[in-house]
Amino acid sequence: MTRSTVFAPFDIIEGDRKRGIVLLGDHARRDLPDDYGSLGLPSAEFDRHIAYDIGVEAVTRELAALLGVPAVLANFSRLLIDPNRGEDDPTLIRQLYDGIVVPG
Repeated sequence: MTRSTVFAPFDIIEGDRKRGIVLLGDHARRDLPDDYGSLGLPSAEFDRHIAYDIGVEAVTRELAALLGVPAVLANFSRLLIDPNRGEDDPTLIRQLYDGIVVPG
């Protein structure tokens, strides 16, 4: 996990918006803002798929470059909040994920 004093929740990759495509990497990273610590989890849990989609960041960046299109990458772990869930979805903030209790 990477920590910094200023946490950017997303990265925007510039590209030709006129192409009509925007790539999304909604589970691209496994990081957390400092205020959330580790959500009470061992650091090894952030190396697993429960924390992010392994490889999605690199694939999205490469596709954006090859296609010349913009992309948006979420910089936070889905263990904090899942950016592709609705506000009323019970899995927006998970307390249990793949058999692991998320205390934070």
